[in-house]
Amino acid sequence: MAKYVSRREFLRVSALTAAGLVATACGSRDSASEPAAQQAAATATPVPAEPTATAVPPPAEELTMEVVHGLPEYDNAYGQLFDLYEAEHPGVTLNVTVTNEDTTAAYLAKVAGGFLSQIEQIPGNANAMINKENYQEWIDLSTIDFPWWDRWQYDVKNAWTDRYQLPGPRSLGIFEGIIASFIYHKDIMDQIGWDPQRDVKTLDDFGRMMDEVNAYVEQDDTLEFGWDRGWINGFTYLRYMNMVPVAYPDGTRERQYDCWLGNAKFNAEDSPYRHTFEFSREALEKGWNTDGWWNREWEADQESTFTAKKSVMLLHGPWMWDKALANDPSLELLGFPLPSVDGNETILHMEAPKIDGADSAYGIRVGNEELDIWPQTQELFAWWHSPEIVKARAEIEGKNVLYKLDEPLVLESPQYQGLLQYVGKDFFSHVKMDDGPWGRDNAQAYLVEGASGVWDLGAGSYNDTFVAAITGEISVQEALDVAQANWDKSFEGLPIG
Repeated sequence: MAKYVSRREFLRVSALTAAGLVATACGSRDSASEPAAQQAAATATPVPAEPTATAVPPPAEELTMEVVHGLPEYDNAYGQLFDLYEAEHPGVTLNVTVTNEDTTAAYLAKVAGGFLSQIEQIPGNANAMINKENYQEWIDLSTIDFPWWDRWQYDVKNAWTDRYQLPGPRSLGIFEGIIASFIYHKDIMDQIGWDPQRDVKTLDDFGRMMDEVNAYVEQDDTLEFGWDRGWINGFTYLRYMNMVPVAYPDGTRERQYDCWLGNAKFNAEDSPYRHTFEFSREALEKGWNTDGWWNREWEADQESTFTAKKSVMLLHGPWMWDKALANDPSLELLGFPLPSVDGNETILHMEAPKIDGADSAYGIRVGNEELDIWPQTQELFAWWHSPEIVKARAEIEGKNVLYKLDEPLVLESPQYQGLLQYVGKDFFSHVKMDDGPWGRDNAQAYLVEGASGVWDLGAGSYNDTFVAAITGEISVQEALDVAQANWDKSFEGLPIG
């Protein structure tokens, strides 16, 4: 596992532990994650830090504050940060709730029942991004006592308002956008005879590799899948739907953007999204993906199978690297992007920074301003976004920040070591990252209240259409016609032209 803790920080947390001030990991946590994620949390590397935020006098009496995050794989390390906060704020107990992709719906039902957190990671996987429909559920952060606005590398205080023309912001995220790629077991690929980082330059290369991977899996009783897949709306529609088209010259981010803003049609003959369906259908027909993969659970099936080395590779974001290695540190993991059709330029899928709450952004729910602990809530939120804590969070997750730090980051994360450090160099000289935004990002500002959007990320009403198209039950054209009809009903007021 990567070492994230400086000697100064290690000695500091050791002293706190000796004094009995740092609780055992997850001791007070209401974890909604699966057993594999709990095991990952138990083995994660601790990352202490020295918080510096606006001082608030200790409470006159004991109080409990609710904190919610959606990263069970980092809960142990995050837990030690929260333990440090408690140690520096006598009388305060942070009750931490952890959610994940499979438990977000249950958590939101708890919120509907009256549960109120003090600070919370926005549940983006449930299509709960903060927009003009729900922004009033979250505090306008420009109105709170917050000392760190000038630390962001872009105008974070006004970016959300510029998009939605509403007062804000309602959430803050510190990271560059999420990067998704193929992840594979190096030792298995070595046995098959492929080095995807060097050998897979084009989609034809990818196809040849997959044929050999599947042939190898068929004769190896320890393996169940070559490229294993599971279903979750967030990854399918926020990432996979975008990353396949950019492998083709006519599927660029700009052409996708035109569809979302009404300057092109989702169902046009040259629609960039046609590639997503056709590639997915080819993957089924050639056996690169197994029939019925959409019925496999994202975590319980796909992730656990990969971690157990029963599949050769999968398509995932940064968390899978950490989850797999937390469960089995002996795994050898490397990654590669979906290659371009011609091999001239390959785009490694990267998302723009999220200004609408998704993916590691935090906010404060409305109702907190009426509580007696409102001053402490503002101080906790500021502490969570202070330079030392931002640095610690970034090194825990191994991700770059869009935030000016006092000390340089030391990124030793598995995704960085197994993929990102090579981008634009040597065998990855043809690979680049393009940080967005994707078309859906800015189109959300024009979403009609109550509308599903093109893919209906929240309720999933488009899921059957997607599956029917890739299995051949309906034509790709029919699936794109549904997408265009959804767009027609979902957006208004767009600056078309």
